[in-house]
Amino acid sequence: CGATVLVGIVIDDSIIVAHLGDSSGVLCGAIKSGNLTEPTVDCIETTKYQEMLKESGWSILEPDDNEVGADISSQFDVGNDETSVGMMGQQPSTDIFWKEIVDIHSPAREDETQRIEAANGWITTETEIPISQLQRMDLFDDDVVDILKRCFSDRFNLDSNAHGSKKFHAEPGRLLHISRICGELAVSRALGDRDFKAASNMPPDRNVDESEDLASVSWDGPFFLDYAENHTRKFLGDVVSSIPETQTFQIHANVFFDEFLLLACDGLWDVMDADDAVRVTRNLIFDKGWSAKEAAARLAELAIHLGSSDNITVILINFRRE
Repeated sequence: CGATVLVGIVIDDSIIVAHLGDSSGVLCGAIKSGNLTEPTVDCIETTKYQEMLKESGWSILEPDDNEVGADISSQFDVGNDETSVGMMGQQPSTDIFWKEIVDIHSPAREDETQRIEAANGWITTETEIPISQLQRMDLFDDDVVDILKRCFSDRFNLDSNAHGSKKFHAEPGRLLHISRICGELAVSRALGDRDFKAASNMPPDRNVDESEDLASVSWDGPFFLDYAENHTRKFLGDVVSSIPETQTFQIHANVFFDEFLLLACDGLWDVMDADDAVRVTRNLIFDKGWSAKEAAARLAELAIHLGSSDNITVILINFRRE
């Protein structure tokens, strides 16, 4: 057996994230944009910053058009204080920016595919429709209904070919394209999974030094795999890697407000898109005033009501400043 890992460390205004496997996370914050008749210097600088965020992979949360007369200012809680009102009495709009903070370790990721094949492993792909998810869904949950409305409106133009399952849309009834290492594991990096690690499969008389690089060490593969006739039944180094990827993000204290970090395992992301998770989280902690702990528990509950049958762990960190 094995386990995926997602760790976030907050140091001053920096967030350091390390991950193995298919757990994922979202960083979100709001910006009051310069939407004034006579823009001030601050508004112009804010607009430049927004463009920089878009260029670096951040997305803007689109307003929910399912509600009749939906208005972005009411949905995104534009303030009424003096700093929020324009020179002509016009309020600036509020843009919600969010970004997925990891690129999950899927065998379908091009760089992971190359690493696995270099270790003499192979990738299989299977397709299925998660009918059982539909059977488990709780349609008496208003948030479930809202998410389904968005799923089946006009949102089928997402790129489903980028980096494995991360970009797949989470609507029920979708086609799932699942890539597996040697027909077994749907993640390409993890703790454990000893059957795919070089150090765990050395001959009894072979001593392994902790500092030794096993990337070029050949070892006999497990007997239960469905090998091709011409396969040597040997692997080179780790087929499932235990080396994490790390990234660093800034907490934008001088620009963002209502900022938070959401971390969760695939039990949440299998049934909920990142933008829906952001929308629900913002409603819970900023509109309803729930604590981060309460909101995390609600997100886990919502994943179950959306039909998730996988492990569900949710961690939410609220950076809101009074």
